[in-house]
Parts: sequence; C-alpha cells; structure tokens
Amino acid sequence: MIGANTMLLTEIHSLIQETLLQYKCTKIIVIGHSFDISSIRKLFNKGIKCYLDKNSPYEELVKSISTLLNDDTYVCDHVKEMMINYISHEEEKHDPHIRESLTKRELEILKHICNGLSSKDISEKLFISINTVETHRKRILMKLNVKNSVGVVKYALENNIFN
Repeated sequence: MIGANTMLLTEIHSLIQETLLQYKCTKIIVIGHSFDISSIRKLFNKGIKCYLDKNSPYEELVKSISTLLNDDTYVCDHVKEMMINYISHEEEKHDPHIRESLTKRELEILKHICNGLSSKDISEKLFISINTVETHRKRILMKLNVKNSVGVVKYALENNIFN
C-alpha cells in the first residue's frame, strides 16, 4: 500500500515500477489525495491494482482488498464519479482542473518554459524580476506535481494544455 500524501507523482511511478520489477505478483493499492483522472489513469498504467481516495471509508478499504484477492482491480466510489464526469465532458481536450488551478500569469510562464526560455529570458520578455519568475516556476511545479522544467513540458504535452 502506498500513501501518496508526501510523494510526488513521479516518485510514486518510480516506486511502483521498482516494486513490480522485484515482486511481479504484488498488488499495489495507492491511497491518493486529489489526483486528477489522467494521473490516476497513469498510476493504473504503471501497474497499480487499486486506487482509494484519502477520504475513502474503512469499508471501502476492506472491499478493495477483497476485490484484489479475487484478482480484480478496484477504484473508490469518489473516483468512479470523477470518471463518469470526465467521460461525460470528453469533448474537452485538456483537463479543466489544470487551467483553473494555474493563474493567467502561470499559464503564460508555463508557455514560455515549454518554448525553452530561461527564467532570465522570461523576466525580460514579461518585464518582471527573475525572482518573480522563479516564484511562478515553483508554484507551477507544485501545482502540476513535477520536479523540473522537463516534467512541466512533458505534463503540458501529455495533457494538451496548449493546443
């Protein structure tokens, strides 16, 4: 069982892969906190067999373990609702939570990062200090749950943030 409160998504992915390489028959349960549907899907693609939200009741944990013992996968009720919502709004190509959580300025800086500009170049282009750009960069990293600029670009590409 992996508790995802203190780990970045990339760290969780690595841990899952390492665990499954060493112990192929292991069934991994991730207890997450507010992951979006695409992140949860990626966790299942990496090999987890169960996803629970941190607010899932005890009964759901018991039910998930029982389901895993029958060689099935399990997704908590909260995430099932999110999936239904996501599917019913499938015409949107990007994840709306990403754009809503990033400010206009952060999206602007994200676009410049994706275009390969340095913090200095971005600061000159937007007429703001390098420290301000660095602060925005840190917030973007936290909000997108990635470690560096490469992760930011990869996330933006995978989630079609910029069409």
